[in-house]
Amino acid sequence: MFLYHWQGHARNFGDELNTLLWPSLLPGYFDDDASEIFLGIGSVLDSRHPAGARKTVAGAGYGGYRTLPSIDESWTIHWVRGPRTAGLLGLPAALGIGDPASLIDDDRMAAMLGAGWRQAAAGCHDVGFMPHFETACRGAWQRAAAEAGLAFIDPRDDPRAVLAAVARCRLLLSEAMHGVIVADALRVPWVPIAPFAPIHAAKWDDWAAAMSTSITFEALPPSSFGEHLRLSGFAGCRVARSLLDHGERRLRTVAAAHFAERAASALRRAADASPCLTEDRALDRSRDRMWAALDRLHGAHALRSPAASRSLMAPPAATAARSGAPAHRAAARWIS
Repeated sequence: MFLYHWQGHARNFGDELNTLLWPSLLPGYFDDDASEIFLGIGSVLDSRHPAGARKTVAGAGYGGYRTLPSIDESWTIHWVRGPRTAGLLGLPAALGIGDPASLIDDDRMAAMLGAGWRQAAAGCHDVGFMPHFETACRGAWQRAAAEAGLAFIDPRDDPRAVLAAVARCRLLLSEAMHGVIVADALRVPWVPIAPFAPIHAAKWDDWAAAMSTSITFEALPPSSFGEHLRLSGFAGCRVARSLLDHGERRLRTVAAAHFAERAASALRRAADASPCLTEDRALDRSRDRMWAALDRLHGAHALRSPAASRSLMAPPAATAARSGAPAHRAAARWIS
């Protein structure tokens, strides 16, 4: 089973989480056999995957970046990110359980960062800001965050470093959806920042619906002249975008202080907005149903590989006791 995650010109925290979370949740499950593909975290439920490969889905979503997939016998769907994804793929809404990143808790953090992660985070009270990775590439947000007195969290960093930075926050402002999901899982209050690229907004509603919450974004202005041009009509053609790509660094120096000051002021206002946190019972319900699906996944693998360990797989006793049959009945139709 090949663990798929999207890779672009720069690392993206949400996609990179796959490489940390799944080996912890499903030890011994993955190899390099691309005839079977595992789709977990990310907006990767689309037509990019080979028709001949078997696809196992555990929490992925549809983001609108490519055309919808044709769901046939090559797909085994345990759950998807939210009811919007389920509806678009013609699946029961009950399969829209939530994003797998919500399973990150103390045990998972210890498995991924080491036993001393909580001591390292103790006493830290940062207000953090995490842009979308594309925004981090194109804007001057590190300077704006510094002027606003916020800790800049770069989604292009090593995912372990990003996880640790989120854990140090008492409040997280994030344009990156998985920054918010991880903060929410760690019970760090968060403020959602409106994506500069509107296409990224729909996936937030998908996740939020699974968590019985709603998203009200705080808007930010561009942090540089180049970012301003990208958000204007100037970037409407390929030639203009190419010019912006090649002149990005130089354009950041144009009226840099003006743009940084405006962006910093907006960040300070966003930090004063009412923070969000999903209800404990909504998070517990989502986690319980994911644990039930993962237990079936792990059990199926154990039949093929009896030596596979369940030590990291087992949910806390209280969570296991709450895991029930509804998720099994909803998903059974889609599990071969």
